[in-house]
Amino acid sequence: MKAISSLWPRSAGVVLSALLPLAAAAQPAQPAPAQPAPAAQPAPDAQPAPDGPVLDLPPEHAGPPPEPPKPAVGLGAGQAPEHELVRGLTEQRFRSAGASATSTSIGGYGEVHVRGTTTGREGERAWVADIPRLVLFVAHEFTADIRSYVELEVEHSLSCASCPGAAELEQAYLEWNVAGRALGLRAGLVLVPMGIINQWHEPPVFHGVVRPKVETVVIPSTWREIAVGAFGQPLDWLRFEAYAMTGLDPLGFRAGGLAGGRQSGGLARTNAWAGVARVEAEPLLGVVAGASLYASDAGPNGDGKFFLRDGTPVDLSVPVLGWSLDARWRRSGLETRILFAQWHLPEARALMVSFNQSGAPNFIDPTSPVATRIRGGYVEAAYDVLRPLGVGHELLPFARLEAYDTQSAVPEGYAENASYGVRELTLGASYRPTQGLVLKADYQLRDRTLGFDQTQLNFGLGFMY
Repeated sequence: MKAISSLWPRSAGVVLSALLPLAAAAQPAQPAPAQPAPAAQPAPDAQPAPDGPVLDLPPEHAGPPPEPPKPAVGLGAGQAPEHELVRGLTEQRFRSAGASATSTSIGGYGEVHVRGTTTGREGERAWVADIPRLVLFVAHEFTADIRSYVELEVEHSLSCASCPGAAELEQAYLEWNVAGRALGLRAGLVLVPMGIINQWHEPPVFHGVVRPKVETVVIPSTWREIAVGAFGQPLDWLRFEAYAMTGLDPLGFRAGGLAGGRQSGGLARTNAWAGVARVEAEPLLGVVAGASLYASDAGPNGDGKFFLRDGTPVDLSVPVLGWSLDARWRRSGLETRILFAQWHLPEARALMVSFNQSGAPNFIDPTSPVATRIRGGYVEAAYDVLRPLGVGHELLPFARLEAYDTQSAVPEGYAENASYGVRELTLGASYRPTQGLVLKADYQLRDRTLGFDQTQLNFGLGFMY
């Protein structure tokens, strides 16, 4: 036992001596002291690292996506709200222009007709196919407040000296919104603000293949003149227009109305100007009532071509006074219109007894005199029978009753020509697969001699964009 205890210290020392080199080899080498490295300079655009953890958020939380690029040119008026169609699409076209990269919008409208007419109970139906009009427009915003609008129209496909058609400007004006939508100034070739069709006549907007006769005979649509004036919407429900514009040429008046007196901005005589004003109220969206007033003395626009029988020149006063009342409704699938218009020419007899410089009468048919009173009106109603189905298409049967007379009263010493007093019934339907396209068909019965002695069957298509 004593031998073992004396041996233990020597054995432990040997073991420890053997293990110490192994333990030293297992320790990692200690690096030599290094000089401190210069601090790294951040990149110019680098953001400082945030304190604390960084969250990798999904894309929807990384900020709003970039806006899509604007189109180079706006296209038409787009899809207008239903209630805005009763106000026309000009404002929609300007909005389309403002949303484009060039502040410009282009578009157009047009129609194709096939019409068959019979006269008399035994008459055969005579058919004609026609493209009455194709219109291209350009709307442009110079600034948010200064804008331009131009429409170029081609009628009846061909325009030449011996062709049935014409190429012409329908509108061309500049406007400046000097007080926002409350007040603006407008100048150029402007539509006369009377009635409904003369201002809003894109084919999908009105019913019937052909336009209502009251608004082509009594109000001679499309009627435009060079004008300067003001317009605006001072209240949400109230709009107005008022212009001084070139007057009518009295030598163009006929028994059939005033259409021949339109000057349309082509070398228009400006010895006599006209004052025209219109006001509209829209108490409910899509329900509009309007009133228009026109006043002028057209005599000076005769340009010195009035003489007595003996060749003595005379200055004629030819007052032209007109007014119209109208209302239209486009809501919940129901579309209705009503209009009445009347003209007074109290000095029409002075026209009828005037002569030209060579001594020939200016008006050679005493059986069809220029009237002292012209008037007419119509009422129309339509309903979308597909609306309850919610299919997105529209099918609108409609009926329109018109009465108009361009010989409602004639100068003293002349007799009214009864053939100019007409009643007309139109029954038909309009199918709109989309807002800018319409297919139409209707049947018209026309009464000229106290019996429906003329009928017309019409088919057509129209578009706008």
